[in-house]
Amino acid sequence: MSEKVNNDEPLKALLLQRFLAFVIDMFLILIVASLISTPFVDTERLEKIEKQEFETLEKFQNEEIDAKTYIDTYSSLYYKSKRESGLVSIITIFLEVVYFVVYQTYKKGQTIGKKLMKIKVVSDDGELSSNQMIYRSFIANFIIFSLLSFAFMLFGPKDIFFHVSIVFECIQFLILLISAIMIMKSENGKAIHDRLAHTTVIRV
Repeated sequence: MSEKVNNDEPLKALLLQRFLAFVIDMFLILIVASLISTPFVDTERLEKIEKQEFETLEKFQNEEIDAKTYIDTYSSLYYKSKRESGLVSIITIFLEVVYFVVYQTYKKGQTIGKKLMKIKVVSDDGELSSNQMIYRSFIANFIIFSLLSFAFMLFGPKDIFFHVSIVFECIQFLILLISAIMIMKSENGKAIHDRLAHTTVIRV
């Protein structure tokens, strides 16, 4: 049974509960994605690229290269790294859709993380639908940005991929920050994705 306020309204989920549920869920997804994709990823090549990124940063810090050279070199290495880990990205996006949309709808608004934190998503309009979970999950879990970034990596100009990725990350951070403030300050604790999907996260 949901906890009640004045025996009428359920208590909204706390920001900490929602954050911890998100961390747990993403940890589970990343673990599964890593287990599935590891046999197909060239880890040695990825490690080599990461080493080159670190060496480039060291050169910039030691003033051996200027800012433009650093950004150009790092952008190229960043693109190569994302291309090499493309399979991981595909699997992660697929798992996020299955978990946050299909599984969460089937479990009536709960993921494993939400269940552990004793919270759930409920609809403002009756029974929770898969369409609502698509709207909120594609924003709350940044699936839409993962898809856009992956599509841009495949079809967009590689020389500006790094800069586009930075823009996407800034937008995600703003959404996260605004949503956190909305959860804390609003009476019903609705974040941006809750308002768009007409859902509320409550304690159970």
